Amino acid sequence: MLMLALVPMMAAAQQDKMTGTVWHNASQFFFLEKVAGRPDFTKGTGGTFHEGGVIFGLKGSGNDYKVVEADNGEPVGSDSYYSGQYLAYGAKNPTAKLRRIDGKRYLLVYDGSELVDIYHEFIPGIPGSGWKTIYDLTEQLQNDMIFAGEYIDSKGDLVTFSLGEWSVTGLFDGKQNFQIMTVYDTPSNIIRFSNGTAYSIKHEDDGLLLTKMDTSREDPEDWTETQTTIKIYHVLPANYTGASGKTSRFDFASNGVLYSGMLGEFTKKELQLMRNEIYARHGYQFSTPEMKEYFSQCPWYSPRGNNNAAVAELSEAEQLNVELIKREEKRADQW
Repeated sequence: MLMLALVPMMAAAQQDKMTGTVWHNASQFFFLEKVAGRPDFTKGTGGTFHEGGVIFGLKGSGNDYKVVEADNGEPVGSDSYYSGQYLAYGAKNPTAKLRRIDGKRYLLVYDGSELVDIYHEFIPGIPGSGWKTIYDLTEQLQNDMIFAGEYIDSKGDLVTFSLGEWSVTGLFDGKQNFQIMTVYDTPSNIIRFSNGTAYSIKHEDDGLLLTKMDTSREDPEDWTETQTTIKIYHVLPANYTGASGKTSRFDFASNGVLYSGMLGEFTKKELQLMRNEIYARHGYQFSTPEMKEYFSQCPWYSPRGNNNAAVAELSEAEQLNVELIKREEKRADQW
């Protein structure tokens, strides 16, 4: 009986190990490894798809760590030696907490009590996920979070970027598939359609601005914007049909922990709507005229008149998402 009781405990300990794991936020990633002779120290190294530069240490064990400096293992004083703490750059009191939410693991990085970032554990080849590498996942997120949705063009016709597939209808004749272009080794906001044209996509408060690219050079890094643009506008909440595969403009903010590397693509106003949609889904009753008007158009919105109860219903993932979005809103103020 004792051995049987130990089996699940041993399995849980194995699941919560940190050595040999990979973590990412859809912008940068790192690999965790133990350092010989330092049982309470784990080193993280990584960077972006384009370059390295992330190095740090986690001091502690279990679920709570201090984020400290680490080095690259080269001889101290040599030209190839470097060290630092580049997980929470500039933080005065950086810590990290390992959390399990809905069966998945996350590393939450704090500066004191303020949430700095959230890193998702990367487990390649999950059945049904459709991706095998971090690049594959980032490309999927680029489509599903940044592009996918419903819009109207200048004629009032529906334009739909589909969730889960790289295609658009209503923008050109028929359905057009597209490819997300790689720029500096990273999935970019430039897409090339099956009709041969390529456009950069930029989020604006009221929709997307597509700017045609000059593709005369072979490398997408050398493509330049032309004067030709297409503006498409967000569909009003009351007219959202779900044709894109989404139920609302920001439904992903309540469906799981967000990837901070994608939030910078949204405008400050979009981030505000995204954050408030989390509360609206629980019946939060807004006092500002703008939020009242916007969410009153959502067929699923039902204000309950008890905001304390609405806030108390937020899931653990939603609570973290609110903090993450607030941080990105602050960053938007600085630009």
